[in-house]
Amino acid sequence: MLSGRNRNRVNGKPRQREYDKSSRTRAAILAAALDEFSEHGFGAARVDRIAKAAKLNNHALYYHFGDKAQLFQALLEHGYASLRANRPPRDLAAMAPEAGMARIVEDIFEFVQRTPKHVAITRDVNRNRGGNLTPPIRRHIRAAARQLVDDINLVLRRGQAAQRFASGIDAEHLYISIFGLCAFYFTNAYTLSAGVGRDLLKPAAARQRKAEVVRFVLAALRR
Repeated sequence: MLSGRNRNRVNGKPRQREYDKSSRTRAAILAAALDEFSEHGFGAARVDRIAKAAKLNNHALYYHFGDKAQLFQALLEHGYASLRANRPPRDLAAMAPEAGMARIVEDIFEFVQRTPKHVAITRDVNRNRGGNLTPPIRRHIRAAARQLVDDINLVLRRGQAAQRFASGIDAEHLYISIFGLCAFYFTNAYTLSAGVGRDLLKPAAARQRKAEVVRFVLAALRR
């Protein structure tokens, strides 16, 4: 028969505290891993530095995530799941097609702008030819992309039905074009800044670029 203390451990607060502590530990590891992998890439990243930044020992990190490869995969899954969970609320069906597409472009631009570490990690994955893309990670990426493609397709079809957008435009190609326009600006900001002679990462410059990307996309869609 269980004592009152043991019953609390099965049904009460001690187990909840253990769960909360485990969740906080995992969050601390993922935050430290994000810094390490985005700065050094998968190949040069070191588990001991991640553990030290998370204020843990290596054993605790391995207990939660197995090894460096599994931690990197967990970080990728977490990043794409967060992208889906933090998708800005918007009623695209209630907006004029031009306003809806402008909102999508702005959201993508701002996502790339505020997640430079995530962008750095995706660059590293591509540099390594997708070797870290396990089937679960591919599903997370596909789900995140599918949401955006569906949004683009909704607005695109509404604009075409209203004869505001040209026909024959593919939503997936448009998704790739928008991401390309937004990501290139930030991943090449230092060489671009040197080329034009001004700091393109300053807030005012980024706002101007965002407006230009919106203008460019809408001009390409115009009937």
